[in-house]
Amino acid sequence: MTISLLPLWERGVRLNHAPYSFAPKAEKEEHQRLHKESAIEAMAASVENLKAQGRTGPSVFQEAMAGPQKILSARAEWDDRMRKFILHHLTHGNLFAYGFEPPRKMDSQPVEIPASYWNGRVQWDKASLSSQGLELIEICVVSRQLRDSILNVANEDQTGPQAAGRPTVGPAIKAAFKSLQEAGEIDINASQQSHYPKVRRWLEQNATNLSVPPSEIAGKTIHKHFSPLFKELRESL
Repeated sequence: MTISLLPLWERGVRLNHAPYSFAPKAEKEEHQRLHKESAIEAMAASVENLKAQGRTGPSVFQEAMAGPQKILSARAEWDDRMRKFILHHLTHGNLFAYGFEPPRKMDSQPVEIPASYWNGRVQWDKASLSSQGLELIEICVVSRQLRDSILNVANEDQTGPQAAGRPTVGPAIKAAFKSLQEAGEIDINASQQSHYPKVRRWLEQNATNLSVPPSEIAGKTIHKHFSPLFKELRESL
């Protein structure tokens, strides 16, 4: 029986909120300080001060904007710094992320996003990731401690072999197909099974943190995710 990762996703922090939620205490305090300062109020105060000095003209406007720009720049620098902080911990196994392949349906289950996928395009405001030919949406982040705690509890309820992390295999196989297709390694005149060794080799080189070693992924598991893409490609030609 496969362990559902939905409880992990439900307990997670949405990706766009993760930089603040997982920030060290000092960084949280800095964030709060930066957002207590109002850029609009800073500009208004500068304008009033310059008026009191009897100063006018284009240079006055530029000077009045200096205060707000300093505040906004500091906020942008904080966002950039803490987003890099989150990505670092996602790629080093301290944080884990779970998302859905679109379109999400009522019975959709989240997948654990492999660390190697985080070199793709992250849209923080949309909590989405585009990487290796795949898109993942509604991403939530959890700590290693929470992940291990929930998975250990789930493992105790299993009556069959453990399969924690197995949902990540599907996206990785699809990514392998797209990469092999772009490299001209998919031969629609050959059997699907003849491509499986190529898929496993690609996974060994590009999906290093799968919970199941590529050499141990069953042929029927590869077939489940490979076959629809293979048939779609064959019918399009």
